[in-house]
Amino acid sequence: MLRTSARCIAALVCAVAVLGGTARQVSAHAGLEVSIPSANSVLEVAPTEIVLDFDEAIETSLTSILLYDAASKPIPLETPVTGPDDSVVVAPVPKASGLLIVEGVYAVIWRVTSADGHVVEGAFSFQVGTADAGNGQELIDQVRNGAKADSSVRWWYGVARFLSLFGAITLIGGGWWLLRGPAEVVRRRRSRWMAVVSWLALLAGSAAAFALFAAQAVAGSLGDALATDRWGDVATTSTGRMILLRVALAVELGALLALRRHRAQGWWRGAAGAAGLLILYTFSASGHPNAQDPAALWISIDLLHLVAVTVWIGGLLALCLTSAATLSQPDGERMARRFSLAASICVPIIVATGVAQTLKLAGGLDDVTVTDWGRLLLVKVTVVVGLLAIASVSRWLLHHDGVASIRRTVTIEFVVGVLVIGIAAGMVALPPVPPIVSKPFETQLTSAGLIAVVSLSPGSVGGNEVHITITPPGGSISPVVGVTARVSLPAEAIPVAPVTLVREGPNHYSGSVTLPRSGEWTFEVVVQITTADSVLLKTTVPIP
Repeated sequence: MLRTSARCIAALVCAVAVLGGTARQVSAHAGLEVSIPSANSVLEVAPTEIVLDFDEAIETSLTSILLYDAASKPIPLETPVTGPDDSVVVAPVPKASGLLIVEGVYAVIWRVTSADGHVVEGAFSFQVGTADAGNGQELIDQVRNGAKADSSVRWWYGVARFLSLFGAITLIGGGWWLLRGPAEVVRRRRSRWMAVVSWLALLAGSAAAFALFAAQAVAGSLGDALATDRWGDVATTSTGRMILLRVALAVELGALLALRRHRAQGWWRGAAGAAGLLILYTFSASGHPNAQDPAALWISIDLLHLVAVTVWIGGLLALCLTSAATLSQPDGERMARRFSLAASICVPIIVATGVAQTLKLAGGLDDVTVTDWGRLLLVKVTVVVGLLAIASVSRWLLHHDGVASIRRTVTIEFVVGVLVIGIAAGMVALPPVPPIVSKPFETQLTSAGLIAVVSLSPGSVGGNEVHITITPPGGSISPVVGVTARVSLPAEAIPVAPVTLVREGPNHYSGSVTLPRSGEWTFEVVVQITTADSVLLKTTVPIP
């Protein structure tokens, strides 16, 4: 029996490594790097397509790109397609839309699903023609509400993830320990009810997660979770495939449970063990680990973490289902001491793999309190520390007062462990790194006694307002003849582009400039002090 089971598990580990190796190597939560048209740009002619370039691979089949004109009227776009690589999507503008001949302001509302299953949305505006066409941000605010998903969808999606994760850990971990414990415990009604409830949570939670993931990805409501017209698109995504695989494996595991009549035979143990490990794999391959580089390594680390948690929490559940009288018997005492040994191995693995994942996802601990993910992580760590304290009490009682004395403490351990599972399920949907925050830029430049104060706001990709205040040599209040400015991005081979400036007052100039991408931009100011005397000032403007 053991040899058959071991061979099945070993083969499955190899399969997991291969499957993990095929996962795309990206970073958690997609971020828009470049768009065509650029945010806040002013175009002479209308674009023939909307291009979005992200910093990681996205699921094109679930991409939504909506275009609105100044009257908040939607302009139909063609179905988005993958660009030069899987991090770029392109939505052609049909010639019949009339956009090519209409001047005005337009808003683009986009929504994408990253390779790790996280839904990200955003918006920007651009203008066709130079006439005063209105406020782009006001247009975005008017049309964006209709493109947002119902907030309850995300909440229920989290509930579904918790149910499926709870069901998997209790069914797989608890079942694994019960099959190695006293035979009478397996036959007890409470044990059978545990298996049924855990299996139902796994199956129902996974099926609901698939439907709610579909609704969330298309910015729908709870009612849209039952709309099957987009399920085919969802099934082609990495996350959709993993959830469907989990549903299929849950059905298989349910069939195996129904077939079991006696103590498990070797083939049954092997099949159940393989199905259980693959179910755990679907969680690791559809979350943050799938978005790390190399994906195979981090999926394996997360899977090891999850297996250790399953063994630990499952063992606690098995002890809770075993009566004090049974624990006092040789078979019960043997199971309790085996669990104590397994827990002493699993806990260091859980801590080590958890720390490794935290450092990888958050990029360090400096900004861990900035994000909801980091704050929830601190709550999780606090609860786990309490859980370890209770576990140490259980271990002390086991060695000093006997096996029967630990039932109350292991029950508390199990309850706290379920709380940890809930926190972990909630963390999956949150970005582990803080979003890029723009910061207004201001600097003072001096040359030959002249002082120029340059400010640029908001200091982000897209449109920026520029102000330049000049103090001539010697502090003179005499106005300078003129000021010009230009920008360039040498690292990306973006050539020099002029900045249009308007005189606001004596020695005060303002204007606007569109920076289409992040980087270290070179900003040059040429001050014409007199008709025969000019000064060139230069600075670097960092755009996140």
